[in-house]
Amino acid sequence: MNFYPYLTFTGQAEAALKFYQTILGGQLSLQRAGDLFPDADETTAPLIVHGVLSVLPTFQIVALDVIPGAPTVTPGATVSMGIHSDSEHSGQKLFDQLGVNGEVVIPFDKKSWGGAFGIVTDKFGVRWNIDA
Repeated sequence: MNFYPYLTFTGQAEAALKFYQTILGGQLSLQRAGDLFPDADETTAPLIVHGVLSVLPTFQIVALDVIPGAPTVTPGATVSMGIHSDSEHSGQKLFDQLGVNGEVVIPFDKKSWGGAFGIVTDKFGVRWNIDA
């Protein structure tokens, strides 16, 4: 299981990750909305749906841009915790446990990019992005 900070932006994810890369070094990987969604319009296509700055083998910074129709970004709540689980079963279990008395933002299930993913806010207001 790996933990990582998950940063949410409104169009600045690429610039932010490149800025952090100039300071921290590391390998940058960017996946745009247009790569995953062929019908994305010219405003949405360049947005980052999954950006990863791998600084060390055990430390990554993950970021994305909010795309139209997705949950909105709340100022002050742009950092969440991410957990990469070893299996869908353990990912679902983490999601369910963290969601007790919390709020499901995006249900944990299979996504178009091939893995399972979900977002839940726990009872303390901390947002968790779980993927498997």
